[in-house]
Amino acid sequence: MRSWTGKTIGGYQIGEEIGQGGMAVVHRAHQPQLDRWVAIKILQATEASGEEFLARFRREARAIAALRHPNILTIYDYGEERGAAFIVMEYVPGGTLKAGLTRQPMEWPDVAPLVIPVGRALAYAHSQGIVHRDVKPANVLLARADWPLLADFGLVKLIGQERGITRPGVSIGTPAYHSPEQAAGEDTDHRSDIYALGVVLYELLTGRLPFEAQSPVQMMMQRIHEPPIPPRRLNPRITPQLEAVILRALARDQAARHPTMDALVNDLSRLPGAPGQAAWPPSQATAPDGPTARIGASSPTAGPRLVVTGTGATLLIPPQGEVLIGRADPGVTPQPDVDLGPHGGSQAGVSRHHARLLYGPEGWLLEDLHSTNGTFLNNTPVRPGQPVRVRSDDVIRCSQLTLIFYEE
Repeated sequence: MRSWTGKTIGGYQIGEEIGQGGMAVVHRAHQPQLDRWVAIKILQATEASGEEFLARFRREARAIAALRHPNILTIYDYGEERGAAFIVMEYVPGGTLKAGLTRQPMEWPDVAPLVIPVGRALAYAHSQGIVHRDVKPANVLLARADWPLLADFGLVKLIGQERGITRPGVSIGTPAYHSPEQAAGEDTDHRSDIYALGVVLYELLTGRLPFEAQSPVQMMMQRIHEPPIPPRRLNPRITPQLEAVILRALARDQAARHPTMDALVNDLSRLPGAPGQAAWPPSQATAPDGPTARIGASSPTAGPRLVVTGTGATLLIPPQGEVLIGRADPGVTPQPDVDLGPHGGSQAGVSRHHARLLYGPEGWLLEDLHSTNGTFLNNTPVRPGQPVRVRSDDVIRCSQLTLIFYEE
């Protein structure tokens, strides 16, 4: 693959290489027009790929660029020049989740804010007809220690259309995170992403992969014919409930897994220790045999609250009959009771007075306040002047900022 360092493509000044795959190389690059650093992924057009490859890649690049989610890496631009196609992306200097792995098991309250937002990003992509097919720690960037961004949809499949940029019968993705159907070179759907996220969850909580072998072929044969080692054998701090969720995601039979990514995320979100949930009592888990990696402590919070899915931040809902949600501005009155500005509200398009929660005899109600980009309850639009009942574990989306409502 030719070297692009020090050259210019599409007006972007190419800097050092920061990543490489089988079909592409990723560089840090400078965009003089906006004086900002970006990441640019350059794919070489070869005789083997040719116009058919580029036609599919253009189509898929357009689909990926349309994704708008706080836990999906932003795509800025696409172009073709001098026999190469390139994608320009948000540059994240924080590195990848893989870079922080130590092969020591992590605590569930530390894992949950990393895995659950990625699951929500995948659920959103699935709702837009896109399957990732290469979910792994190396494709999770960390804007902050608690803000994961899913990246590299290069092996994406558009649901209901032709296969992605691979040929039928070709195994794609990274073998360590393959679903059994991927390992067998069979057709895949959203349940392969569920399996891969289950592998990531297993790895973070146990410090090892569910299948480890000396060669990719041996590893793939294991996942086709053998069950994984139950994760509680490797980390006794994992509760039986959490283990059951992991093993369901890792079921060899696609039909035995969670039917949707939303179902997996909902199961994880309800577990003690997840964002917005109290940690489990010590009696529910025995001490581990070995050391446990720990990033931060989880402090349980009681009462009605909103949890920001991208960061796990908990926003308490004041004990009053009407609660205004929006972005604080000294020049606008009244000020919101729940300020989403410090939590990505401005970038996500949240209005100053976006929505409100009302408490009455029936419980909490949610109403849109003629916001610019809309309010959604479990992906259903909420209309101005038409409050709807909101219950614990419901998903509230203010424009592109996703929150989970907890009533107790």
